[in-house]
Amino acid sequence: MTRREREAIDWATTMSGNPTDSEKKAFEAWHAKPGNAEAYAKAENDWVFAEDMSPVRIKADARHFRSEADAPGGFRWAVATAAAIVLALGGAWYIQRGSGETQLAQSETAPGEQTLGDGTRVTLMDGARIETQFSTGGRRVILVGGRARFDVAHDAARPFTVVAGRSETTALGTIFEVDARKATPRVTLIRGSIEIRSSAGGGALRLAPGESAEVPETGPYRLPAMASPVPSAAPTILLAADNLPLGAVLDRANQSDSKPIRLADPALASLPVTGSFDVSAGPALARKLAAALDLGIDERVGEIILRKK
Repeated sequence: MTRREREAIDWATTMSGNPTDSEKKAFEAWHAKPGNAEAYAKAENDWVFAEDMSPVRIKADARHFRSEADAPGGFRWAVATAAAIVLALGGAWYIQRGSGETQLAQSETAPGEQTLGDGTRVTLMDGARIETQFSTGGRRVILVGGRARFDVAHDAARPFTVVAGRSETTALGTIFEVDARKATPRVTLIRGSIEIRSSAGGGALRLAPGESAEVPETGPYRLPAMASPVPSAAPTILLAADNLPLGAVLDRANQSDSKPIRLADPALASLPVTGSFDVSAGPALARKLAAALDLGIDERVGEIILRKK
């Protein structure tokens, strides 16, 4: 285990309790350093498993591995050490739940497009890494760094939750994207319905297709919709799309007087689109579609081109 990982576990232990103002200030300074945010997110996510261990067991295991447990402040290090023990075990997790046990099948996935054991399709981007923790009562995915798109297989009996930093996004059957490249995660809903919470507290937030939210420590908040920077007196024309092909949306948009939107690859026309769109505002519509479908965009003098990244 590296020094950064040990520090991250220690901070996860401290921040999960009742940190003082000085500890909060010191944590923010540590968290801002390169590489620390990702290490902390991993430690914070895995800290959930250490919470269910009894203090007596934690102390006993910590004394076996660290003599510091008997020093001032040693219990905090004992808890951190127990968390490290849990992190080092790998394989399957067994978590005590009252008088019984629930077995969680855990696996780590590689970059690219893949299908999880429940049928959910995941696309990992920008160095994203995930760990799956599925049980009979729920499906939990830990996202560390990068971006990931989830096309969730419907299973009403087992809610699907993606954890990234302090954000927790839950869906039953939908498509959404989570961006964990920064300390504050961003979630974008493409189709269906999701509920976003913060592990730090606060209420839940529901998004509509095409909407995005960020999840700081204070709780999730909806980001304002993108608008065209060029004022226009043209009337707004809203198109409600429910799994409508991208080509059909662009055909309707190109009937207006706005700058036309073209596709670099005709195969993109079959991509499903869901949400409410102002088809009279070409540039704003192109940016919104590019963000929702993870496409690149080229704005030219006479047209706008959507392309694969």
